[in-house]
Amino acid sequence: MRYILNSAVITAPGSYTYESITPDVARRWASEGPFTSTVGYKETADALAQLLGQPVAVDRRTITMRPGEEALVFRIVLPPGSTRIDPGDKGRLGEVLRAGHYELGLLTRTT
Repeated sequence: MRYILNSAVITAPGSYTYESITPDVARRWASEGPFTSTVGYKETADALAQLLGQPVAVDRRTITMRPGEEALVFRIVLPPGSTRIDPGDKGRLGEVLRAGHYELGLLTRTT
């Protein structure tokens, strides 16, 4: 299975690797086959869909990654001292993307 997460979380005991990736690598990853989204907010899913160039479903679910599975992680990283974005504040996530205040990563469960 392949997942999209909105934070890098350890979903079960085991060993994991995490590496930062570029938007181009994220788009390529997303285009390589099906994935399951665990993104719980429409605004976050819309922002990520804009970045990836394809739809990202809203589905607040808990997953348990198994060895060999991987997840694309999209995480908002605001500058120090910034206030958190209210999930209902539509439009601000577009500003975050344009300003580059996000991180993309690939989380892989190895064992």
